[in-house]
Amino acid sequence: SVKGKSETLLTDATGKTLYYFTGDSATQAACSSSCAQMWPPLLFTSSGVPSSATSLAGKLSVQMDANGSQVEYNGHPLYTFSGDTARGQTNGEGLFGMWFVATPNLAVQGGGSTSGGYGY
Repeated sequence: SVKGKSETLLTDATGKTLYYFTGDSATQAACSSSCAQMWPPLLFTSSGVPSSATSLAGKLSVQMDANGSQVEYNGHPLYTFSGDTARGQTNGEGLFGMWFVATPNLAVQGGGSTSGGYGY
């Protein structure tokens, strides 16, 4: 749930909630270096393509940026939050008015990944 509302969340393979940052663009992740210590990026370290255990309406892709091969959903780079210590927590929701829980209905950002992104 997010702020008391029952909502489907995107999570990583360990069940940690995924977030998007409104400061990111469709071609550039704005959170790196010290920001990425608080908001670790979801990196794609396997071969092949990113996938989901459930069917998603949107598009998973990989964007090469300062963080490495970062997974995106509908053009939004995805992150976890260091303040979430257990599966399903949403402690980062709304922080600084710029960080929000990623949901399956997250709108496409800027038409999706471009400039070196790999769409799958």
